[in-house]
Amino acid sequence: MNWVRSVALELAALAIVCGVMFAQDSTVPAEPARALIQAKTIYLVSGHVKYYKTKGFKTHLVDDSPFEEPSHEELQKWARFQVVADAKSADLLLRIYETSSTHPIPVGAVNSGGTAVMILDVVQPSSKKILWYSTKTAGLSWSTKTSVSALFKNLREYVESQESAARATPTTPQSALKPVAATSEQH
Repeated sequence: MNWVRSVALELAALAIVCGVMFAQDSTVPAEPARALIQAKTIYLVSGHVKYYKTKGFKTHLVDDSPFEEPSHEELQKWARFQVVADAKSADLLLRIYETSSTHPIPVGAVNSGGTAVMILDVVQPSSKKILWYSTKTAGLSWSTKTSVSALFKNLREYVESQESAARATPTTPQSALKPVAATSEQH
């Protein structure tokens, strides 16, 4: 029985190590890239992911976001999206929050808390689907501003790479291609 427990502990440790190794990766389904490229307006959701914060022995639901100001600064520097004041008029919703999971929290869910991972995700308002997300393992050496900046850098690099890939796709008009008639040459 001890060997079963030790194997289970080794597998759990391996899973945690793999999770930490891949926590920095961005995950993007193929089709939503078009929505990210075509978007012009974005709504920065403030206090969007409620989480439980423990103070002393009391646990209470917190609805504020320490990431709002650094996020606005990054969006202003980038100048790619127009930040709108109403979520209904936005092409995309942008959320940034801390959690203990390396996966984004579904829209409307309550975060169980924890500060191990910061997540920046982009949500399509009509379907509430997460189109893109990036994670950053929170560390003692990272300031909030530095972490937010790194997440926005990931988003900026992804959107710009998708835009350049879309421009590089050859669009050859049909009339430019001419069929070649088979000729019979005798040697």
